[in-house]
Amino acid sequence: MADGYEIRAYEEQLVAETTVQGGFESTGNLAFRRLAGFIFGRNSESTRMNMTVPVTLAPSEEGHHLYRFVMERAYSEETLPQPLDDSIRIVSLPAGHVAALRYRGGRRESRFRRAEAELLRALDRDGVAVTGPAVLAVYSGPATPRALKRNEVLIPVAPQPS
Repeated sequence: MADGYEIRAYEEQLVAETTVQGGFESTGNLAFRRLAGFIFGRNSESTRMNMTVPVTLAPSEEGHHLYRFVMERAYSEETLPQPLDDSIRIVSLPAGHVAALRYRGGRRESRFRRAEAELLRALDRDGVAVTGPAVLAVYSGPATPRALKRNEVLIPVAPQPS
């Protein structure tokens, strides 16, 4: 842990992802319904899978947002049922390192951007090389009281010397 944030090493991850057009705060319901439908049986095998956390949101092209669910480790690209919804893609993300800054509260874009700026300042101060754009990681469900919601800003970074 480095002064308020931590650097994590992630193994390769298999994710289901979808891109939704619209605002940062207005796209979540549609993206969630698509991805939840896939893991709750709207797939080639009618298989119900467990939901994992976090759900991630990455602003992509102007007016588009990329949402991802990480698949259970029990599945591989070969054994994962295929989505019936062609707006969902199955992608294997390479292993890598991220800087993570935790914060509580809602997933409003203004809060995410403040946390992103705070983390970028800390990484710059500490000489940590950023290798990609920030992502919002949401760990709490919609019924969780706002003050208890757990979120993180994740920023890809270069591997750190031991």
